Amino acid sequence: MLRSRSVAALFALVPLALACGGEPTAVKPPNVLFIAVDDLNDWTSQLGGHPQAKTPNIDALAARGVSFSNAHAAAPTCGPSRAAIMTSIRPSTSGNYENADTFTDNPVLNNAVILPELFQQAGYQVVGAGKLFHGHHHKSELKGRGFDTYFPSKENDHYKEPKDRARPKPVSDWGQGAKGFWDWGPMASYITLDDMSDGRMVNWVRDQFQSGEIKEPFFVAAGIIRPHLPFYAPQSYFDMYPLDEIQLPAVKEDDLADVPLAGRNMGVGEARHEAITSHGQWATAIQAYLAATTFADDCVGRLLEGLENSGYADNTIVVLWSDHGWQFGEKKHWSKFTLWERATRVNLVFAGPGVATGADSNAPVNLLDVYPTLAQLTGLTAPKEQIEGRSLAPLLEDPSRDWPWPSITTYGSGNHTARDERWRYIRYHDGSEELYDHESDPMEWTNLASAAQHVDVKQRLASALPRENAEQIQGRTKPVVRALD
Repeated sequence: MLRSRSVAALFALVPLALACGGEPTAVKPPNVLFIAVDDLNDWTSQLGGHPQAKTPNIDALAARGVSFSNAHAAAPTCGPSRAAIMTSIRPSTSGNYENADTFTDNPVLNNAVILPELFQQAGYQVVGAGKLFHGHHHKSELKGRGFDTYFPSKENDHYKEPKDRARPKPVSDWGQGAKGFWDWGPMASYITLDDMSDGRMVNWVRDQFQSGEIKEPFFVAAGIIRPHLPFYAPQSYFDMYPLDEIQLPAVKEDDLADVPLAGRNMGVGEARHEAITSHGQWATAIQAYLAATTFADDCVGRLLEGLENSGYADNTIVVLWSDHGWQFGEKKHWSKFTLWERATRVNLVFAGPGVATGADSNAPVNLLDVYPTLAQLTGLTAPKEQIEGRSLAPLLEDPSRDWPWPSITTYGSGNHTARDERWRYIRYHDGSEELYDHESDPMEWTNLASAAQHVDVKQRLASALPRENAEQIQGRTKPVVRALD
């Protein structure tokens, strides 16, 4: 196993190194480049979720750092997931369960020190760009809180595609959202990465690096919107994935037969799957998602190029993450909003000082862990009273270390899943359960929850689930909460 110098050594070895003349020289604190990719599931080539995925820039980042192959979101939906990573507070603690739930109306979240504020308070230059919080949250509520500079502005966290430029070739009229949010297809022939909102955003960050506008120590955060719906990308990215060669996910026809009603009712389910498949749009959707994923990967490449050319790369920790997964017909469900593997599994990669090189960890980690990890790696003190994640610094030093804690994902009050290195256990608000053995059943086709021989596995994983579920705060209304039995 290749290792970098231990995290502790980075800050204890020479806290005050003596210069030739005897004057103390302070150790320079590391910078952070924080990259978010929206709705990116495990269909990246470094995670192997789809055999045709092409993501060379994320692969290259993983090759010089640690990739977590068993990382999961705190919630399988944008707003709660992003609130959790920015505060290290579980949805079951904050009551932030749905995309409609607001950040500033939530006293637990609003009174927390959000991640960029931690760095801002420590004297870092904090720069943000693109989609970092859920769109309407940051635009109408947070208004750049915690950031010194934001692109395009502190009032708007990301650009929409200009109407005169966003004219993709339409998908066929299949009657389920074509030419709307549920849409996909290549952009007009003259559109390039530079014309897209993500392209403009990453070019701005790259230019900030190259112009010297960003000063050390810095925390630079960039949020890439693709591959979020609609799955639009320039034609060149579609050309990488010929439609007649697209491989569909393996789907078991009766897969939902052993799934409890609470699970079947989650997400964007059977009706959507039937509409997409009956109109011949399954392969086109996958082609478009893969194209948008490779487009996002090129955006990652531009950010890394800007950092490398800045001269700051050797002293910068890079963390790349996606906010949740995405389903393409597995269990006859589409989108996220479920507690199954494809919806909870995320990309999580660290590279830079204090991080092993070219290593993979199968430890069951969570996006909640990013906040305390970055705090430890940079020598900052995280607010202990709010942190519910665990620092991954020991795994970044030695990815083979034991990690006994399962990763917990929550969707709605009382609905949780626990994932360890082998098992996924799901418990819904009504007490119904699912249990999957990933050693023999990676597609989660056989629910073993009723098998007597696995009672001990269920009990062990159930003991890690949140025992209390905060009241949901949706705007200024407080719906009735379903407690976990």
